[in-house]
Amino acid sequence: MRLSQKCRDVLSGQATGCKAALIRFVLAIPAAFYKPIIHIRNASYDHGWKKAYKVSVPVFCVGNLTVGGTGKTPMVIWICRLLRRRGLKVAVLTRGYKAKNDQDNDETALLRQALPDVPIVINPDRVAGARQAIAEHNAKVLVLDDGFQHRRLARDLDIVMIDCTCPFGYDHILPRGLLRESKTQLRRAHVAVLSRCDMIENDELAQLQTQIEQLLQNPKDKSELPPKLIVHSQHQPVALLASNGSKHPPEELQGKKVFAFCGIGNPQAFEDTLTKLGGDLIGHYLFSDHYVYDDLDANLLRDWRSQYNADWLVTTEKDWVKLKDIPPIASIKELFWLKIETRITQGKEELGRTILKILEK
Repeated sequence: MRLSQKCRDVLSGQATGCKAALIRFVLAIPAAFYKPIIHIRNASYDHGWKKAYKVSVPVFCVGNLTVGGTGKTPMVIWICRLLRRRGLKVAVLTRGYKAKNDQDNDETALLRQALPDVPIVINPDRVAGARQAIAEHNAKVLVLDDGFQHRRLARDLDIVMIDCTCPFGYDHILPRGLLRESKTQLRRAHVAVLSRCDMIENDELAQLQTQIEQLLQNPKDKSELPPKLIVHSQHQPVALLASNGSKHPPEELQGKKVFAFCGIGNPQAFEDTLTKLGGDLIGHYLFSDHYVYDDLDANLLRDWRSQYNADWLVTTEKDWVKLKDIPPIASIKELFWLKIETRITQGKEELGRTILKILEK
């Protein structure tokens, strides 16, 4: 889900006036009905009225509280690589959101590109997907992508991603805000990973950490896991890759006139990264989240580069995995995608030990 800056201003309350206030009031009406539905559903699992199915192998879940890009996919990749280094057969479970005609969506395509030796099982029914991964791929560990709200499949570790630039979705449930469920549900999580820690001030980060420490507390949790863990991470640019396959250091963006485009959940973070790298952002275009590119978009890219006299066209890896198979794209000069990886800056060893402790059970 991607929102324009204008929409974000309305939801956050930064937009003032009668029109913005009316929009917020109207959006609060369906949110008022949605909130108790979520509460009842969570309570039914908390009290055992609904059953969570346990499979025969450990399940690690990576999810979030809000809609939009929080860094789930890079964290799934990080965990899978950790498990593969230990020689474990791991599979990823994903629902394949907005995938069409049995084709990969952008997250799934990115996972396959980053994890060529890891089966990606697409099934909206997470329990059926887990059984399929075990039966068909002999998986010994499962990583559940975007599964915090999908409670029907029991998990051994819940990892929740929290974007520091918008941690709690403007403190309102959808559609009034961006929260999928109340932030108090963070108490179900075992690990909170703060992403984009480098994009807020240190005092803001300290305040956010204190708030999350309080939200994580769950007196009813009698599990044998270590104490709740807060991990800090950044989205680290590691390379710029051209459409012809050449690889360049991110520093080469310095001083370049850049036209940026993307179809992701948090485009502002992408643009901020390009600016931090020294790029002169002379124009941008924001496609809808999970946008599917076609030949006509290749013509658009050529037009934009000419119109803005841009040195480079730059997009994200999630966009590139969908663009690369469009034949006209190969002929576009100076088209680059920015490769970003998760860099854990605090709590890396503790997270690794927590994961390994579960595997030793």
